Amino acid sequence: MTFNLTRRTFLAATALVSGSALAGRSAFADTFPSRKIDYIIPYNAGGMSDNLSRLIGERLTAATGQQVINDYKPGAGGAIGANYFMGTPADGYTLLQSTNSFYGIIPFVTKVQYKPLTDLVPLVLIGDAPMVIAVHPSVPVKSLPELIAYAKENPGKLAYGTSGKGTVGHLSGEWLQKAAGVELLHIPYNGAPAALQAVLGNEAQVFFGPEAAQHITAGTLTGIAVLGDKRWDKLPDLQSTAEGGLTGWAPRSWHTISIQASVPDDVKQKLNSLINSILEQPDVREKIISFGLIPGIETLEQVAQRAKDDAEQFGGLIRDAGLAIAN
Repeated sequence: MTFNLTRRTFLAATALVSGSALAGRSAFADTFPSRKIDYIIPYNAGGMSDNLSRLIGERLTAATGQQVINDYKPGAGGAIGANYFMGTPADGYTLLQSTNSFYGIIPFVTKVQYKPLTDLVPLVLIGDAPMVIAVHPSVPVKSLPELIAYAKENPGKLAYGTSGKGTVGHLSGEWLQKAAGVELLHIPYNGAPAALQAVLGNEAQVFFGPEAAQHITAGTLTGIAVLGDKRWDKLPDLQSTAEGGLTGWAPRSWHTISIQASVPDDVKQKLNSLINSILEQPDVREKIISFGLIPGIETLEQVAQRAKDDAEQFGGLIRDAGLAIAN
C-alpha cells in the first residue's frame, strides 16, 4: 500500500507529535515529585548550609509526601559537592544547597566540572547574609567616607582580616580598594572566627561580614556600613555603602538551591514555586532571620540575574587580584 504524504497530513502528524511531547512534559511536571529527593550539602554538618537544608528538606517532605535525604559531600570549598552533583541525573530529583559563590567565585578559583550560568542555575533566593564593614575602635572613623579618607591618608596601613584568599571577605576588600581608590593590606586567617578575633585584638583593623554585628552592638567594634544598597534591620542605624557614596553592585553573600540547567523548564518552575511557598511561611522566615539572614523571595528570572551579575563582578575582582585559574 502506498502512503501519499500531503502537506495537510504532514502538518497534522507534526502537530500530533508536538502535542504528545508537550503533554508528556506537562504530565511529568504535574506528577513531580513522585519519589525521594536527594539533597547534596557540599559542606560539613553544623554550618549555615546544613541548617538551611534541614529546614527546607523537612518542609519539602511535608509538602510533597516524598522523603528528602541529606547527603554531605564536603571539601575544596564546595567544589567536591558541586562536581558530584553535576554527575547526577538532570531530572530534578537531586538538589544542591549552594551560595552565590558557586556562580561568582568557586568556578574561577577551583577546578570544577561545570560552567557557571550554562550548566548550573539557582532556583530560589533563600536569604542574603549582610556583608558588614567593621573596624577596630582604635581607627578614628565612624562612617564610610571617613574610612575612605583615613585609608587614603594612610595607604597600606589598615589591614583587613578574612577567612582566606578568594573568599567573599577577601573580595570585599578588593572591591573597596578598587571602588574607593584606597590601599589596604590583606591578612588571611584560618576561618572567619579567627579573622574576627584578629580584628577584635587589633592585629588587623577591618573586617567584612555579618559576624561583626554582635560586636558592633556591644561596642567592641565600630560599624561602618553594610555593603550594597539596603540597610539591615539588625543594625538599622548603619548606612549602606550606596548611601555612603559607593553606588552600583557590591560584594554579597546569598544562599540558594541549585539545579542542573538541563532539567526541564517546567520542573524548574515547579520547584521554584514549591520552595518559595515554603520560604513564605512565617515560621520559616523567622528561622531564616534567626540564622542571621535576610529572607527573600525571587522568581527564576530574578535569581538567575543575580547569579549572572555576581559571575561578572566577582569574576572581574578575582582576575584583577590574580587569583583566577583556567578550568
